Amino acid sequence: MHIPDGFLDPYVCALTYFVSFIFLFWAWRKVKAAYPRSVVPLLAMSSAFVFAAQMLNFPIAYGTSGHLVGGAFLATLLGPHASMLSMTIVLLIQAIFFADGGIFTFGANILNMAIIGALSFYIVKLLSGSSPSQKRFIASIFAASWLSVVLGALLCGIQIGVSPIFASAGGLLVTVPAMLFWHIMIGVGEAAITTSLISQLVRIRPVILERLAILGWDIR
Repeated sequence: MHIPDGFLDPYVCALTYFVSFIFLFWAWRKVKAAYPRSVVPLLAMSSAFVFAAQMLNFPIAYGTSGHLVGGAFLATLLGPHASMLSMTIVLLIQAIFFADGGIFTFGANILNMAIIGALSFYIVKLLSGSSPSQKRFIASIFAASWLSVVLGALLCGIQIGVSPIFASAGGLLVTVPAMLFWHIMIGVGEAAITTSLISQLVRIRPVILERLAILGWDIR
């Protein structure tokens, strides 16, 4: 879902930068006020994992690519605010050093992956309830992971479709179905991997349970 430069209308780029900045400022304020220093090692390790996973890209259509996103994974471990900042740093490194996503389209890529992925935290909270069992918790992560990928792809398709460069190719009628077709399937794979990783981390590293408890995951 990394959109390269030249694909989006300048107005779309400006709008997505503005929206992303608002969310990132909110996340930074929350992290600064509420997160303990003990979260730093977990943030670094999980960010490095997502960075490596996102480097495995495969082409889809119209120059776009598919890959594991990792937004729901980070949101579950770090919460919505830290995960938003973490994913933004991952995307920035990819854009600057690996040309994976553009600089002018950076705001759109943040919105589609970092912000949508981070907000999946609230989907998990909603679906799992106030005192979730482990099975319900994992099922909620699966649903949130899948939905975050599909929603990110939908936004990506809309952003590309409304840009003049793709008007002659069919615009929204082509870009949205193309993105959704592939990412509905990619989302299933991402959801399966995310739930598997979270399940194994909780099983083999009990300290993760303490971190999840800080975020409000009272798992039994």
